[in-house]
Amino acid sequence: MKNFFDKHLYLIFLIIGGLLVCDTLVLLIKTASRSLGIFMPICLGLPLVVAGILEKCRPSWLKNAFGKIVRWLYVIAYAAFLLLFTTTTVLCISAASAKAPESCDVMIILGCGVKGTRPTLTLTKRLDRAIIYLNENPSTLVIVSGGKGPSEAITEAEAMRIYLTEHGIDESRIFEEDKSTSTTENFAFSKRIIDEKFPQGARVCFVTTNFHVYRAGKVAQKQGIKAYGIGASGVWYITLNDYLRECVGITLYTLTGKA
Repeated sequence: MKNFFDKHLYLIFLIIGGLLVCDTLVLLIKTASRSLGIFMPICLGLPLVVAGILEKCRPSWLKNAFGKIVRWLYVIAYAAFLLLFTTTTVLCISAASAKAPESCDVMIILGCGVKGTRPTLTLTKRLDRAIIYLNENPSTLVIVSGGKGPSEAITEAEAMRIYLTEHGIDESRIFEEDKSTSTTENFAFSKRIIDEKFPQGARVCFVTTNFHVYRAGKVAQKQGIKAYGIGASGVWYITLNDYLRECVGITLYTLTGKA
């Protein structure tokens, strides 16, 4: 088995690395997105492709002390990232699987992009998940939270309000927070509305995509909001990209406190 592994190690590197590179290239064409999550697979895949080529060619320098150091650095770097990625993914999945209580006083829907005047597919999934909860809990008010990006015709909050009303949610239940440009601002600006409407305190929940529930909950807590997360399914073909990006997001938030 060891001999088989050693003999075909280069092929394993090439296959895994090639798939990661293809992931980025395909999504660049399909989505035209330039986000960190789109580029992370190619950043992880290209070094593996190089490693596969080197393992196949076996240049002389790879067999000396320097080559051994390079090989160990590869092993350590990828092992450390795999451990980090596994840890953050488990945290994300665990947070998204928690069930929010019924009849929260207010729900916050976190914005994540508008194409023209319509929610993106990811945001649509968040809104559809929110509608299920709002229909089951007719006394719950909802804050749609999101400002206007440079390529967006209207604010994310307005696009969400339109979508909710088109799907049967009474407009009197909806409050727009249309200034935020980050998760931190989503909660900080929404808190002002909550404090105004519920001066005695409120039970709060928020809706975001599954991978984002864990970090969003930490951000809400830091902004003084005890909020229960409700996870919405993501777009299946960018699942890996979402969790890779969130791995970086959770790590940076843990180190810097910024989101």
